[in-house]
Amino acid sequence: MAYEMIERLGKSIELRLAAIALITLILMIPLAIVADLVNDRSLTHDKTLSDIGEEWSGKQTLLGPIVVVPFSSSEYVSGSTGEPLKTTMHAFFLPNTLTVSGSIEPEIRYRGIYQTILYTADLTISGAFPEADFSRWSVNDEDIRWHEAFLAFGISDMRGVKEQILINWSDTTLSFTSGMRDANVLATAGINTQITADRPNEFSFNLKLDGNDELMFVPVGKTTQIDLDSSWPSPSFRGAFLPDERSIAEDGFSARWQVLDLNRSFAQSWRGETEDLLLESAFGLSLHPPVDQYQKTQRSTRYGFLLIGLILLAFFLIELRIGLRAHPFQYILMGLDLCLFFLMLLSLGEHMAFNHAYIISGIATIGLAALYAGSIYRSHKIGLLTTAILALLYSFIFLLLQLQGYALFAGSIGLFLLLAITMYLTRNFANLSSMSRSRESS
Repeated sequence: MAYEMIERLGKSIELRLAAIALITLILMIPLAIVADLVNDRSLTHDKTLSDIGEEWSGKQTLLGPIVVVPFSSSEYVSGSTGEPLKTTMHAFFLPNTLTVSGSIEPEIRYRGIYQTILYTADLTISGAFPEADFSRWSVNDEDIRWHEAFLAFGISDMRGVKEQILINWSDTTLSFTSGMRDANVLATAGINTQITADRPNEFSFNLKLDGNDELMFVPVGKTTQIDLDSSWPSPSFRGAFLPDERSIAEDGFSARWQVLDLNRSFAQSWRGETEDLLLESAFGLSLHPPVDQYQKTQRSTRYGFLLIGLILLAFFLIELRIGLRAHPFQYILMGLDLCLFFLMLLSLGEHMAFNHAYIISGIATIGLAALYAGSIYRSHKIGLLTTAILALLYSFIFLLLQLQGYALFAGSIGLFLLLAITMYLTRNFANLSSMSRSRESS
């Protein structure tokens, strides 16, 4: 009696559809496990890259050069009848012109299966300062400490400095020393040198700097011009300003920025502590590609539910046509094969290009699914049909992964077409159900 009841339940089209839906939901568990594994491997990858970068040098942001002139300021203390309190303040003056030109040479470092992109920048920095002008602040000449004036240049990670830095300051050559002195309100790390600031000066110096991933500049010049080139073929430009001119090819890139003081949020000179908006105007580039294999694999797992649901629905429609029926356990095995695709994609993607890993994983998964389907339904045609369906679905997902900006647009159109095809194939669903029951009863 119990066996006959199970047989009747198995012949119910509605219950079989419900079973397929339940199997699809169950298969979301291994798919979620694979997604968590992708996230875990991505975190391990990021930590490894961070460790390599810390041993080499960090992300670099260059701020300056900036002329700093101390001056005395008199303040009266409330309720006091004595002499005013003398305090030391600092005035900051930015250059009229700032030009940075040079090259960035990338270097790939490995640790285990992971790799990171480091770089060495060889830069020439030049420009011109006007005379430091205190007139608009009503500062007495005797309060200005011209003999204590210095030039400050912020470098976010001093470990990247590779050579002694000498600066041509008008008609003299000066040597930079470590530290920002009283200009540490501008940047926590950098270099400085004593200068003369009571007259216009021109400057130039060379900077050879190691860095990891990013190289950013703060446009402190009234006119700031940056010219960079590199053999790295896939830069990512970022920050407050994009290049005015750029050329990217397989053998490298070149880029040029020009930023005016009118484009920024801070003035050419100020007194007091610091300008909070300095770093907000930073711009530059990153040598890392915008999307790595872990991000693409993570994105691909989001389509796992669609992939599994559609292929199981396709097998259900095939069963209605031919009158044969697969066991629920065989449905689960087929779904696990599709889940295994994402695991293979992750593991292969750590050793080769993502596109190659996707093709190899797809061929292996489709081949296994086609052979299994052909053996279940005892038909080579069904095996070929399974190959065609899966090849179409995997190609659709691959297209979505490549079209980053248009993924939503292409995905919505693709889903609409898939729904239309499904509706067309199930338009005679009642007739197919009766045909299947008649075959099974006969």
